[in-house]
Amino acid sequence: MKNLNKKIVFFDIDGTIYRYGENIPNDTLEAIKSLKQNGHLAIICTGRTKSMIFPEILEIGFDGIIAGAGTYVEFNGKVLDEYRMSDEQAIEVISVMKESNIMAIPEGIEAIYFDTELMPEEYVPIYELYIEKVGSSAIALTKDMKVNISKISGRYLEGTDRKKFINRYEESFNIVNHGKNFIEMIPKGYSKAVGIEKLINELGIPKENTYAFGDGMNDYEMLKYVQYGVAMGNSNEEFKAMMEYVTEDFNKGGIYNALHRFGLI
Repeated sequence: MKNLNKKIVFFDIDGTIYRYGENIPNDTLEAIKSLKQNGHLAIICTGRTKSMIFPEILEIGFDGIIAGAGTYVEFNGKVLDEYRMSDEQAIEVISVMKESNIMAIPEGIEAIYFDTELMPEEYVPIYELYIEKVGSSAIALTKDMKVNISKISGRYLEGTDRKKFINRYEESFNIVNHGKNFIEMIPKGYSKAVGIEKLINELGIPKENTYAFGDGMNDYEMLKYVQYGVAMGNSNEEFKAMMEYVTEDFNKGGIYNALHRFGLI
């Protein structure tokens, strides 16, 4: 059955509704609450796998979750789709990352793993934050540990042959660069847009009723796929220039103002 009048809004997490050390702006919380009260759907759509979503984000009360850059889709607590890498592929990629001097961060639905042996000092506070927020779901990676993951991220260290590593895996993964040292490896065939398409098809919501907010290149397909893709004001200038809609910074009323301008709240 088609939900022709229902609007659905997809929210990236990092840099969109939350930032390390700054938490969730009160006006963003108010905006999402009002959006739901008006009968619309609010969905997390994040590169984080489900195990990486902090409790205070889940407590906002989203109607669904698209996690792991489209590798996991959930609505009202029901899992609609999930992808897990094979044990062989996961072991191989982690091994090559270590050999290439890349700190591996394998990301799964139930757990996130950290190669603490290669962890640079400046990353330790982030690791400790995950331990604080998700507890036993944050695991120190040990040699030959079996991991159950959907995707994998990594932190380049000094001496990494980045081009060689990317050339090895670019046919199997979409590799997104975040800043100069961080990469995200998304299995081919998956993206936030793929997850959105699966969910709206399941719910019968027409594409013209779709909205999304994001701030970085792993949001590109999502913002281009939906009818109204909005770049946050804190996105870089190149990214904002690619988008038809741009709102204020995430901590300067960006979500609230945009939802109000669209008439959703």
